[in-house]
Amino acid sequence: MNIQKCISVLLLLILFQSCAKIATTDTPEIDLMKKVEKGLTTRVYIKGDSTWSIEERMKHYGIPGASIAVIHNGEIAWAKGYGVTDKESNTPVTTQTLFQAAATSMPVSAYGALCLVEQHQLDLDENINNYLKSWKVPENEFTKEKKVTIKNILNHSAGIHPRGTGRYSIDEKIPTLVQILNGTSPAKNAPITINKEPEESVRFAYASYVPIQQLMLDVKGKTFPEIMHELVLEPLEMNNSTYNQSLTAAQLSKIATGYLTDGSKAEGGRSIYPAMATNGLWTTAEDYAKFIINRYQTLNGKTTKGLSRELTKLMGTPYGVNGSSWSFTLGLGFQLLNRNNEIYLRHHGWNRGFYTEIVAHRDKEYGVVVMTNSTFPEFNAEVMRAVAIAYEWDNYVPVHEKIEIEQSFADSITGRYTENGNIIEVIQKGNQLFYKNIVDVEAEELVKISDSSFVRRNSSLFIQFKPNAENKRMNLQYLSRNDGSMVATFVKIDADRKEPVEFLLEGDVEKAITAYRMLLEKEPTNPAVTEAHLNDLGYDFFHANRMKLSLNTFKINIILYPDSFQVYDSYAEACEKAGKMDLAILNYAKSLELNPENNRTRHKLQELKTKKKQNTAVNEN
Repeated sequence: MNIQKCISVLLLLILFQSCAKIATTDTPEIDLMKKVEKGLTTRVYIKGDSTWSIEERMKHYGIPGASIAVIHNGEIAWAKGYGVTDKESNTPVTTQTLFQAAATSMPVSAYGALCLVEQHQLDLDENINNYLKSWKVPENEFTKEKKVTIKNILNHSAGIHPRGTGRYSIDEKIPTLVQILNGTSPAKNAPITINKEPEESVRFAYASYVPIQQLMLDVKGKTFPEIMHELVLEPLEMNNSTYNQSLTAAQLSKIATGYLTDGSKAEGGRSIYPAMATNGLWTTAEDYAKFIINRYQTLNGKTTKGLSRELTKLMGTPYGVNGSSWSFTLGLGFQLLNRNNEIYLRHHGWNRGFYTEIVAHRDKEYGVVVMTNSTFPEFNAEVMRAVAIAYEWDNYVPVHEKIEIEQSFADSITGRYTENGNIIEVIQKGNQLFYKNIVDVEAEELVKISDSSFVRRNSSLFIQFKPNAENKRMNLQYLSRNDGSMVATFVKIDADRKEPVEFLLEGDVEKAITAYRMLLEKEPTNPAVTEAHLNDLGYDFFHANRMKLSLNTFKINIILYPDSFQVYDSYAEACEKAGKMDLAILNYAKSLELNPENNRTRHKLQELKTKKKQNTAVNEN
């Protein structure tokens, strides 16, 4: 080899070594990203606890793909895709992959409505019916004194009913927005109406934004996707986002496929949401981060794109709340979290096969957007906590040190506690204490963090044990982390005392029925025996796939409340999941008989009858 060749080889080696060094040298931002990627943790972090990686938790939950965008110092610090858009093609998720934003569409839609306020085409405090043309909010006894305003709709104080409006498969007939508002076929929901006085209280309802969508159509005379593109998506440079439900070929090539919690593909890979203001946005984590960043830039006078500072600030102003004790309320579009007087904007959205969650400090220019093509909310929350710890967000993730528990004190608090029929057990295992709600399968460690307080890793509440002044027995008390106020008190009870739910858990349905009947007769207002409580309990078992318990709970609710359409509807849904098709059809029919206006049940009943007919035909052939 001559000298010239030696020099050339040497130069190439130097060049490759330089490239390798540049590629492997981590910047502070890359270090933080890696810290996030390996720092997923529980709701309360105990110093010394191990953490999980994003890949580990995606595998644990069975989530095919995720997209994350982190906001720091008012800019996108980084955005990255993980996993795949589709398990069949194994196409990697990128920052350009489109996900259904689900109900996180609502803050963006609220922003669009406020743009019309900015243009003096709407007044926030005006009766919404003065603007609506194609449909009107029905007048009833709740609207005699106070009319529904645009502000009421945006902050969920209007009293809109029902809570949601449903989804549609790609091959179904899609209702018009007016059909959804009127609850007429092919819409699946009950008619949109008001069932409490406006401004009486805040009550979140997905259906609240359907009148907003119709309002914008009536005022602008364009399609909702056109209006939102003109008012929000284009000015804020959300170039990969659309409210269109019929996607272009280019958009279809970028979308993620939705998957259910059992790992199966959602029917058609996605659903259609004609209530677009609520659920209809297709976007990327990076585009949604741009939306949040625009808010910071507007408040700090760094941009004139979009809303004025005044209206932007209003989106993050809590409605009807004073003082520092509140932990959750609503602004115009955003939900608001109070973490010891640090206010965070938050919203989540759950469409079939998709889950999105966003959180951002209202004032301090940091946040994160997490989108997945499956529905495991805890994963999104774990990612958010990892970001909060890595970037040192104020008061977002509680961090504590574990201290030793004296044996005598552990002995004094071990036992069972009750409040309105709910049972909590405090159990000793070796030198550790564990907390268990008896309806849960697993116990959770009770960690002592001070002389008087305990925490659990998956609850933000403090727990204290105080002697009962009357009988000297211990009370278990839940305290707010924000201001130390009392949330609930559980009273220690004898080991041989049984609540109705315990018979249910033991599988003794007859004794459970007897116990619930006695409680209903003796204490008809006891929360443990209300229809709503039993319905919620049945669905807790339902979502945990404890189907025998779910079915038995719903059956007891039918026995106690035979005139309620809801109890038959819930039991029918559990029967369907358990593969009891005939029972599901029978109970959906009974529910519809009691409430003929329930369009969702009517559609479900027809769907099951059609499916049964098809199955019969296949079996006969």
